Amino acid sequence: MSYNNHRKSNFNPHRNRHRRNRGTRHEAAKKDFPLCPLCKGQIRELSSAIQYRETGEPAHFDCILNVIEKNEELASHEKICYLGNGSFGVIRFQKDPSVFPFIIRKRIQYEEPHEIPSWRNTISKTN
Repeated sequence: MSYNNHRKSNFNPHRNRHRRNRGTRHEAAKKDFPLCPLCKGQIRELSSAIQYRETGEPAHFDCILNVIEKNEELASHEKICYLGNGSFGVIRFQKDPSVFPFIIRKRIQYEEPHEIPSWRNTISKTN
């Protein structure tokens, strides 16, 4: 078969090259992911999980954020934000953002900063 005939028949020797490494995606689908204690869904990204205070188990970041939002009374110009190291904050946006666009009205230390949960240690060992 000539080159032109290959082109007409949509022959591409590299077409299936991307399918060689499909095993890793299927292996990840078979992996047992922990369940979020709040929504009971699988936590596929443990690196973004937050330790749930009640059980010490990993929980979805968004689920923890929803719990905090339910427990806090927010004004119309306030929002809950993640500050880092297991803490959240109630952020108040200023009317005049030229000086300071926002202030942290309240800090909420959700995770213990000096305690590393065992499930978080397994993440660092696998990466």
